[in-house]
Amino acid sequence: MGRLSNPLDIAETLAAQESQPMVGPGESLETAQTRPSDDRSEEPREVKGRPSNPPQRRLSPADIDDLVAAYKAGANIRQLAANFGVHRTTVTAHLDRQRIRGHHTLTAWTDDTLREATELYATGLSLAAVATRFGIDAQTVANRLRRAGVPVRPRRGWHPRPHSEQDGSRA
Repeated sequence: MGRLSNPLDIAETLAAQESQPMVGPGESLETAQTRPSDDRSEEPREVKGRPSNPPQRRLSPADIDDLVAAYKAGANIRQLAANFGVHRTTVTAHLDRQRIRGHHTLTAWTDDTLREATELYATGLSLAAVATRFGIDAQTVANRLRRAGVPVRPRRGWHPRPHSEQDGSRA
């Protein structure tokens, strides 16, 4: 044996542990799988089908057609994911494969739309009121105005924190 080999007593212990069946929650001795054990561990054993590793759900072609129809009718990605029991990325992947444009591209603003929204906001309307006018979320309006260089007013009751002029850290 080389100097990097396991000592004989540890190797025998490991070999004995590998052959012991371990019974987890909801298992019987007959259905238990042979797994290495660590008697010193107090963590619960892995349970099949645990929430952190749910089984994948594959959508049938009919389900995909329903998903596309619901998206075109106005459902958002999170709603579809919940309704069909899949992850958000699965929904977007199916929509991409069907070459369905995202809602954000359907509501893209032209220069005239941006100018109108800026004027409405400058007259004192809130972001929520401007958003309602254009049928989108208030945060989307705020993001689009910021990208266009329009200063967005702080929310009512919110006061910006002062910043240090020297290092840019908060005071």
